Amino acid sequence: MDKLEDVLEKDDPGRLWADYLGASHDVHIARQTLREAEEEYASAKNRALAGDLAPALRRDLRKGRNTLSVLNLLRDVGAEHPRLVHTLLPELYECCLSVNKAGIWGRDILRTLSRTTDLHDDLAPLVAETLRDEEELSDVITMRCLAHLFEDIGDTALMDVLLRAARTSPDADVRELPDDYSDESPEQE
Repeated sequence: MDKLEDVLEKDDPGRLWADYLGASHDVHIARQTLREAEEEYASAKNRALAGDLAPALRRDLRKGRNTLSVLNLLRDVGAEHPRLVHTLLPELYECCLSVNKAGIWGRDILRTLSRTTDLHDDLAPLVAETLRDEEELSDVITMRCLAHLFEDIGDTALMDVLLRAARTSPDADVRELPDDYSDESPEQE
């Protein structure tokens, strides 16, 4: 009999309406809290961007702390703050050498920056250092990530440097990389 009373009580229209009103109120409170959090977020972001964020962002990127938060901020404001992004170019370049979310976001940030800034001269020494490192030159993932970056930013000169270096790699998979990016067919070589 107790079970029948529980079922009847749960199906009572007054109880169902009260449950609905309670849930509706909870949603209203959650939306208000979200609005307040978004306003505080926007205010904190504006205060942070008014100061010199580069040292703190650089420190976190180098230490691997809050990396996605840094990259998310740069994805959000990078187009309006290209100098901040440009200042962090070496750290962003390091992010770009991976296939994880940080690598994808890093390439996205540099692609956005490349629309207004020529990155070739700033990237060239970083790329040269990477290609001198035999371990990096033997890492097919790193080399593919670089190729994706150069495609994304449209730097054909750095792509050519990468493909020439890849042909000398100790790793067979890296030596095949130029085949994926070459406009020439094997008969033309």
